[in-house]
Amino acid sequence: MEKETNYLVVEVHNAYAVVLDNGGRFIKAANCGYEVGDTIDSIIPMVYPQDKRKRANTIIRLAASIAACICLGIFGIYEYQYVYTEYGSIHMQINPEVEITLSRSGRVLDVEGENEDGKELVRDYEYKGKDKETVVDELADLAIEQQYLADAGRISIEVDARSDEWVRKMETELSKELNSYLQGQGITIEVIVGPMEDEDDTESKEILEKPQSVTIPIPEMTDQTDDSAAGSDYSGDDGVTDYAAPSGTTSAPAAPSSSAPAPAPVQSDPGDDSGGDSSYGGGDNSDDSSGNSPYDSQGNSSYGDSSYSGSDGDNDDDD
Repeated sequence: MEKETNYLVVEVHNAYAVVLDNGGRFIKAANCGYEVGDTIDSIIPMVYPQDKRKRANTIIRLAASIAACICLGIFGIYEYQYVYTEYGSIHMQINPEVEITLSRSGRVLDVEGENEDGKELVRDYEYKGKDKETVVDELADLAIEQQYLADAGRISIEVDARSDEWVRKMETELSKELNSYLQGQGITIEVIVGPMEDEDDTESKEILEKPQSVTIPIPEMTDQTDDSAAGSDYSGDDGVTDYAAPSGTTSAPAAPSSSAPAPAPVQSDPGDDSGGDSSYGGGDNSDDSSGNSPYDSQGNSSYGDSSYSGSDGDNDDDD
């Protein structure tokens, strides 16, 4: 059963009275004709505008605290990524090749050798908590101590990252730092920004950049020759120019010449003596077994007048 709350009037003023509840709290209540020592069951608590302002201020403070926590969380994440998250890398090449992993702030996150000499160089090297300038300088010292680097040597610095502007900034800062540090050590080292080229490649590149002269041989042209000198089967006035083959070359074989086909023999009627007579022996269609010529010693034909006659129709000379 819930216990009823009773109030004891301890102070009385014109407008209000101060009462004490069962929990021992003092409450201002409207004075409804109370007297000190009265016990009452209910009261009308006094509410002032400043109480509302206090409540509003409390809400504002709470909201501001929440917003501050959110901002701190976002800033903390960004700061963590800025300092502890990999953003880029430095490839340092002497003869040993070393890769230095950096955060965006330039903090060194890892150092690793890329070849056998590089692994030997960084075997016992402690890089944690150091910035990029310190690590680069100390690696140069280690290379000198282990005789990888000597006077008039070269160091290549190549930076790789997602931002070109950040890459240029890192390369500029590191090259200046190395030059300044090595000069202070009394040693002359060439610091190269970008990949290091071999000396043989550099010499080849210089040779290629120089103007080169090229001589193109032109075969000698010989004078035109006549057909007899050139061995041509064409006459001199056939409209075709014959060239002699240049010395040292092999001429192509000439195509075999083709002769015109022989005319077909004329077929004569074996029964027609007039058509079969000829001025040549054996021209008739009769079989002459003796093989004698139809012409005598005077040149007269035994067949009489030849069809191939001169102006007088016979073969005898008229005195």
